[in-house]
Amino acid sequence: MQESRSLQLYLLLIVSLIAWQTAVADEKPVAGQQLIRPELFRPLTEPPCSYCSTQHLKGLIRGDDRVISWVRGAHNGGAFPLRHFLAGPRVVNDTYGLFFYDPDGGYVAAYEKDYGYSFHGWRNGSMIVKGPDGSLWSAVSGRCFEGPRQGQSLTRVPSMVTNWQYWLMLHPESTAYDLFDGETYTVTELPEQRSSESIATMGHPDDRLSADASVMGIHLQNQALAFPLDQLPARACLNDTVGDEPVSVFWYERTGTAIAFSRRLDDRVLTFYADEISPETAPIKDRETGTRWSLAGRGIDGPLRGRELKWVPSIQCRWFAWSSEFQETRIHAVTEK
Repeated sequence: MQESRSLQLYLLLIVSLIAWQTAVADEKPVAGQQLIRPELFRPLTEPPCSYCSTQHLKGLIRGDDRVISWVRGAHNGGAFPLRHFLAGPRVVNDTYGLFFYDPDGGYVAAYEKDYGYSFHGWRNGSMIVKGPDGSLWSAVSGRCFEGPRQGQSLTRVPSMVTNWQYWLMLHPESTAYDLFDGETYTVTELPEQRSSESIATMGHPDDRLSADASVMGIHLQNQALAFPLDQLPARACLNDTVGDEPVSVFWYERTGTAIAFSRRLDDRVLTFYADEISPETAPIKDRETGTRWSLAGRGIDGPLRGRELKWVPSIQCRWFAWSSEFQETRIHAVTEK
């Protein structure tokens, strides 16, 4: 009788232990877990515009300030510093584009102009935003995963993240936001570490690369390809194909900038490479014509001077942010420079 009672107590203890372990496991972050904190950041809408050269003369922007630049459009595009316009609000709704800044995911996403978007929280460690109709969007992929527009995608605009001094050297005539006297907008320093909210919601990222590895991700023709960036030399050019589109990623370590273009121009396919002796304004050449190209994809000198390469939908970010949204992504094998 005593043995039977002891066995019952033992089994009860085991069941209780299993139940406790299950409860604890349920509290751990899992892939897809969301943390909603819309009150943390308030979006910025339509800041007045000026020109890069004009704003530079005010002495309010550091040469090494990180900027998001759109590389096509009137005045050869434009740029604005993250500290002054994006680090605080995290979202800018403007005629030049819809911009999302996610320091945890290591990216700035630029999409076609739209209004009414705001920071909403985290999902898979990366930023999510809320649209004007309540739809929820992945900032890194531009996909709507919940709400009236579920299944739709925002359209990316040609862009890259670089430094203010470098962009000013390329296109001083391009557009910028007006800083006025420097007191209109609150300057917010860029975070140096990932937030606890991002870490708590990341779950278990794809382990093919380190979670925080820097990559350039291309999504084209329903296919995704990631280019690892961390081990590249000072200048690099990575050629590959996504779907049936030949593409190339230009890399410039001095400014930590990656940008992707189609290698197809008219009726030919170009093969790009990084040229060590070319000026920093045009560090890339093509083997077919010898034309030098800027990071903005413009022919600077040579037979194709004045031509523009076609930008392909892409974003420079951390691996965990990319792979959580594009789970079937391939990884480029870096065998060329």
